Amino acid sequence: MMIPRIPQKTVRRLMAAEGYLELGMPGQALRELDKVSDPGSLTASYSFLRGESLKRIGRYSEAIKPLQYAADLLPIPHSQLPWKSLGACYRESGQNDLAETAERTADEIASEANIHLRFEPLGTQFNPVVHHEVHLTITFEPAEEVEESDSDETFLLEHEEEPEEFGFEPPEEFGIDPEED
Repeated sequence: MMIPRIPQKTVRRLMAAEGYLELGMPGQALRELDKVSDPGSLTASYSFLRGESLKRIGRYSEAIKPLQYAADLLPIPHSQLPWKSLGACYRESGQNDLAETAERTADEIASEANIHLRFEPLGTQFNPVVHHEVHLTITFEPAEEVEESDSDETFLLEHEEEPEEFGFEPPEEFGIDPEED
């Protein structure tokens, strides 16, 4: 099965839209997204960027459909952001019950994936910052005491003539002189 190629122009437009959102320029991001005719296999990302752009310019009702689509398409934990944004759009549209459901879904995804989002100000927008918790257990076992020779250098000098003993052959010459440039 052959995976269809996504035109580079589409990829560049999606990346530009994401950059504009990060810079707090949702109107410009929306203009870039309007130029994408077929996002192909990047439909989930396209939908999220479109919904997020609409949300950030205050068009909450219009943002709901693309954010819902992105939330449904993206796998856990990536769907947490669309659910979070969807909750904000529902709340701003006066649909508080749906807002609570979307926010609860985002929180459940976070607890399942052990991801905690917090929003830090960046200009007039808020950027999500993901924090992963990792629990690491390290155990140390005492090392066996080994007799040490006088030094590694002495050992190598004493056994310089016997490379076969150690399971390797001396390197062959490949006709390359390291001194030549």
